Amino acid sequence: MMRRFSAVLVVVASAALGGLIFPERVNAADPVGWRRIFSNSFDDPGRLPTGCSAYDGAPEGAQASYFRPEAVTVADGHLSLVLHRRTYGGKPFVTGELRCVGSAQQFGRYEFKARVPVGAGIDSMALLRPVDRAAGKHDSQLELMAKPGAEQAVVTNADGTSSKSEVLKGSYRDWHTYLIEWAPSGFKVSVDGAPVWSDAAASTEPRWFGFAVTTGDRAGTPSSSTPLPAEFQIDFLRIWAFEPVDGAPPSPVVQPSTVDAAMPAAPPSNRHWSLWLAVSAVVTAAFALFAFVIHKTRPHRPPSSHRA
Repeated sequence: MMRRFSAVLVVVASAALGGLIFPERVNAADPVGWRRIFSNSFDDPGRLPTGCSAYDGAPEGAQASYFRPEAVTVADGHLSLVLHRRTYGGKPFVTGELRCVGSAQQFGRYEFKARVPVGAGIDSMALLRPVDRAAGKHDSQLELMAKPGAEQAVVTNADGTSSKSEVLKGSYRDWHTYLIEWAPSGFKVSVDGAPVWSDAAASTEPRWFGFAVTTGDRAGTPSSSTPLPAEFQIDFLRIWAFEPVDGAPPSPVVQPSTVDAAMPAAPPSNRHWSLWLAVSAVVTAAFALFAFVIHKTRPHRPPSSHRA
């Protein structure tokens, strides 16, 4: 009986303490120095992410297109920005731009999976723009162009005093995962996990992130042979805020706004108190169970009325 009781006690204690003695596994998906604040897979049809909106207006520069909200949609698990051949506002094309002003921050990490339309005269873009447009010269972006026979990406980084651009040859027409990292140490771009460009300069202006598909400037204008409507599709978007580890530069003074699917802050840890309370509860239960077993198994003297 005592052997059976000991085995039961070991099982109960192991189950109660197993999750407390050994700490929970850390979420390895979040890189050191970054805190995820936004994650959206566009699974809610017709609904743009909270903190993001479709821009309505004419673009700057020589683009032959006009940004309209109806060109930005969420359906079939994708965010879509569509370029149409339709005259509006004196422009021969209507297209889309999404601005996530609600995620504006100083420094950030942006990961997205996207597929760009194939054709001449189409420029699909990931944007970093200053909240204060008067700041100027703080625009950074990644442009993706899949013109047949001349596919390329162009990365541009500006820090307010200078601007650098570089053309990256490659195939960009299929689905790829892009990562833009803007930190105090510089500006980096990766494609499918492989670093493709970096710059030591880094803007310190608060900036918002967004997407656009457009024409003109570098891409030129779609010809009659370019199939339209053309669709720039994004499968998911994740955004991290800069959160330096010990010994690194101080945290940014500008904190990100609350956006869709924001990650809640972790509550203060009370692991040590919880551990001691759990141990005390298990020990008390063990003694109570032991006393109960002894009481049930100990020989009892019969009442006096039954004695010979």
